[in-house]
Amino acid sequence: MDFAVDWTKRIDFDFLRKERTRCLNEQIKKHGLDAILCFKAENIRYMTGYRPLWWPISFLTRNAGIMAPDKEPLLFPTSGCYERCRDSMYWMKKENIRPLATMEDPGIVEVEIKKKFIPAFEELGITKGKIGIDHVSMLTLLKLQEAFPKAQFVNGDHCVLDAQVVKNSEEIKCMRVASQMATIAMDRAMKKIDVGVRECEILAEAMHSLYSNGMEAPQCSLIVTSGDGTAPLRRFASDRKINWDELVFMDLGGCFNGYFSDFTRTVIFGKPSEQHKKIYKAVYGMMMEIHRTMKPGNTNADVNNAARQVVIDHGFKGHDYLGLLGHSIGVTGLTYPIVGEVAAIGSEKEVVLKPGMIFSMEPGIFIPGTPGGGGVRIEDTILITEDGNEVLTKTPYDENLLS
Repeated sequence: MDFAVDWTKRIDFDFLRKERTRCLNEQIKKHGLDAILCFKAENIRYMTGYRPLWWPISFLTRNAGIMAPDKEPLLFPTSGCYERCRDSMYWMKKENIRPLATMEDPGIVEVEIKKKFIPAFEELGITKGKIGIDHVSMLTLLKLQEAFPKAQFVNGDHCVLDAQVVKNSEEIKCMRVASQMATIAMDRAMKKIDVGVRECEILAEAMHSLYSNGMEAPQCSLIVTSGDGTAPLRRFASDRKINWDELVFMDLGGCFNGYFSDFTRTVIFGKPSEQHKKIYKAVYGMMMEIHRTMKPGNTNADVNNAARQVVIDHGFKGHDYLGLLGHSIGVTGLTYPIVGEVAAIGSEKEVVLKPGMIFSMEPGIFIPGTPGGGGVRIEDTILITEDGNEVLTKTPYDENLLS
């Protein structure tokens, strides 16, 4: 987002990569793995620093990364990115970057495992033992099991996720910039709101801002919805035109140097009804409880319980809040640890909050049939600090709905 300058030190990417390698190496040992094999784009990037070609639906068959304890990782980028990676990824040895064909064809899968993966694991001295895999197609897994009959393939996703939970100082800098990009986009989207303007035009303004400031990819399909589209929540932008006295719901975020932002503001265009204010104040109260409880030593369960009590205290029922209360965010837009998944209450792992963790917290209440829309969500990206927390998404809340 910023130029390289000689008058200040900005993000130290060499330190960022070394720290990620150290954390991942530590977790590989802690999880008792002999190696980790990654196919998820965000995990490969965490392991190697590889910037992938983004697709609307994530590919698990075009890139891979392998790492064994105390050894440098091996990167297998899709063949179209191979030359660029060898030319620009100065922090990796060229011989550790090897092209990978798109493993969507059964024959290609078999050939690539024989010609690429078997030699790679043999170089690392691993043809047996526990090999963790983060995510994989069934065809690839079956062929790997055939190729390594003495190896045990196990779930390796949480090995990488555990490494990613606490961010180092340079990762936090990236998250600050990603959040700043999203904040600028949100402010511009808000200014675009007017009678007769379509939801897709508001999103276009935000997307223009995000890409102009160096975003790699949106956090998801991004949401701008209004009026009745807020409850039940319609999670995309449509051609609907904004009308007076309606809620406008905007969920925006993007990726900067591999790190994602994600936050939401719901605003009123025109004059709010008393029901609009009632819903908004309850959601705002939930967010204030989140700000109060998100500090070292508390758990995700503590935060969830405190925020959900606010819904009841404001006279709403438990089922009026539908969705996820919060999630960790970093090299992917939504990841572990989870905070308060309504669809599986109490089943998520209880995690103690620590400095360096970053969460996207998104309380909301949705009341269908409310004139002008009955869905409100506020979402902030929050960094756990040594003595509390810091909100990274700076766009103010709507004072018209709090009056």
